[in-house]
Amino acid sequence: MGVMDLLIALLMMIGCLAYPLPMEMIANGNDGRLLLYCYAGCSFREIIQALIRIGLLGKQAYTHMLSFSKQFCADLKQAKRKAERAKVIWQQSQPIKNTLAETYLRMRGITCDLPTDLRFYDKCLHLSGVKLPALIALVKGAGFFAIHRTFLQNNGCKTDQKPAKAMLGSVTGGAVQLSQGNPKHLVICEGIETGLALLSGLLSEPVNLWASLSTHGMMHVNLPDTKSRLTIAMDGDEAGRKAGFTLAARAYRQGFEVFIMQAPYGLDFNDVLILKGINK
Repeated sequence: MGVMDLLIALLMMIGCLAYPLPMEMIANGNDGRLLLYCYAGCSFREIIQALIRIGLLGKQAYTHMLSFSKQFCADLKQAKRKAERAKVIWQQSQPIKNTLAETYLRMRGITCDLPTDLRFYDKCLHLSGVKLPALIALVKGAGFFAIHRTFLQNNGCKTDQKPAKAMLGSVTGGAVQLSQGNPKHLVICEGIETGLALLSGLLSEPVNLWASLSTHGMMHVNLPDTKSRLTIAMDGDEAGRKAGFTLAARAYRQGFEVFIMQAPYGLDFNDVLILKGINK
């Protein structure tokens, strides 16, 4: 039995640590944070002080937990600020049709219909401080409102500024939903361009397709509750394949019927689509 399990068991027997009222709730939060709640209305500080009094928690741990709690609150405020910034950009953006963002995608061989979750913003602030045109993608399924930005040049090519792509807002667990063609078959890939390439003739049937935006995103994407067929379209590099197989193992444990698509080594499926067009 771990420390957390022991604390939970003791608190279930003891009840409220400060008053003879309903028991505390104690649990592990995300990233190892300690969650404490008293149904009698005790504050977090009062619960911690009561734990110290009965010898279940040392003063050093108390100080550390308060510091951790303050940092968590600061991180939460920052996440909310980023979410608000992302929402403003999304609201100020325009539909993608007949914009530089559409030009960028068509130049990459993409022929499929473009979803409404892709938009265009002509004056998007880059990390360098300059304002650039950008493809804006809405990220769904994450903790807060979030977007993904692909910065462009005025001719529709991707910018030379670094980074050329950037998220804004908390995207962990989320994805850009590029198509809703078949709820019984979900395809997950990394990049937006990769996903749109798959929808431009590389798949044999309509699918629901999500772009997880990165290897980290692929490993941590929140899967739907409905256990359907899942195809994981991996990029052709070691990091991409590791992320893909990590997701495959998790999805299999959750009851999905899992299939794998692997791009040739050193390529992604947008590269495959472009090469297919060149070789016609």
